[in-house]
Amino acid sequence: MQVVKLDNGLTVLIKENHANPIVTLDVWVNTGSMNEPHTIGGVSHFLEHMLFKGTQKRPVGQVDLEIESVGGETNAGTSKDFTHYYVTVAADYVSTGLDVLSDVMMNSALDPGEMERERQVILEEYRRKQDSPFALAYDLINEAAYRMGPYKQSVLGTTETISGLTRSQLLDYYRRYYTPDNMVLVVVGDVQPEALLPKVRRYFGRYRRTKRPFEDLNTQTRWARPGSRIIEKDVRDTYVVLAFPAPSMARPRDTIIMDVLLSIMGEGRSSRLYRTLREEKKLVSNVSVSYLTPKKPGLFLVLATLKAEDLDAMRDATLEEIRRIRARRVGRRELAKAKKMRTNEYYFANETTNGQAESLGLYYTLSGSQEYESKYLREVARVTAADVRRVARQYLDPEKMVTVGLQPKTASTAAEGGR
Repeated sequence: MQVVKLDNGLTVLIKENHANPIVTLDVWVNTGSMNEPHTIGGVSHFLEHMLFKGTQKRPVGQVDLEIESVGGETNAGTSKDFTHYYVTVAADYVSTGLDVLSDVMMNSALDPGEMERERQVILEEYRRKQDSPFALAYDLINEAAYRMGPYKQSVLGTTETISGLTRSQLLDYYRRYYTPDNMVLVVVGDVQPEALLPKVRRYFGRYRRTKRPFEDLNTQTRWARPGSRIIEKDVRDTYVVLAFPAPSMARPRDTIIMDVLLSIMGEGRSSRLYRTLREEKKLVSNVSVSYLTPKKPGLFLVLATLKAEDLDAMRDATLEEIRRIRARRVGRRELAKAKKMRTNEYYFANETTNGQAESLGLYYTLSGSQEYESKYLREVARVTAADVRRVARQYLDPEKMVTVGLQPKTASTAAEGGR
């Protein structure tokens, strides 16, 4: 892989992949909901909806038409740490992709009429999220687990912030963060770097670096006190999320060990929590774990679907498994299996040019270097049983567990709601 820094500060990552005559162009912007003032929560996601909706020289619909006319596709995504936009085209049309994507990133029209239409789309997305138990629980657990910090607020924002966001606020945020020196362009596919770079400079090199400092908001993380928040909703089952503190990218080796620990605890039917909670004790209908490698201190989550009357027993059994992995080293076979799972997941995620671009862009944006992604498999192979126990002891502290749950309304509550 080749890393080039343009004069305007844009970082360009180029990875040749000649398996098929296609190219993915993926721009990663180093901003997400963690950079948003509370008064404009959801602005990153709102902007993501707007950028493909026309530029200063391309009217609404023209961006999609140009890319689709050459057989390509576009998409985008927003998280707490970043926002990214990608175009995949046939290799012969890489100039078209660069032309369109650079225009989208730097010259979005932010048309007022389109903004109002997208506002309604986002509000509907918000309403759907309220009806999706684990999507809602994910937001609730972030609110509950952090007393303060960059991940406390939702990527979508609230109905108040979505409804109240003005074009001037959107434009100010766009101008502040969407600058070349705050972006990474990842190119993966059937390209030759020496032929590609002049095209990248032609389309992206004309834009200036920022003149304003980037705001790093909500940088200090403070954990909430341990506790439980159970909400009654119109659901058939009980959905519960248990949260524990987890490492940030400031401790890169710990994040990789945590990935292996995740596989041991909750990945697959042979994992510890699945065997204990579902197969042996019959406490849950489903259980999984989640750890999304974060730039700042994050969360290790246990997610389960169960009956309300089994919630206490489920928590007790989960804590017992956590105490067990903190107390005793994992066996050689169990560790080897977990490391194979992480390795295979890496390969599965990197099967396509889209997947490779996402992996490179994600970890470069989070870590500021290509080393994390390039050394990931070697670091997984180096993980020992002692490493797993150390990380479990350091982060999975039963005394810091926070619980959020959604459970069916009781008969009395349902009756009150129907009056």
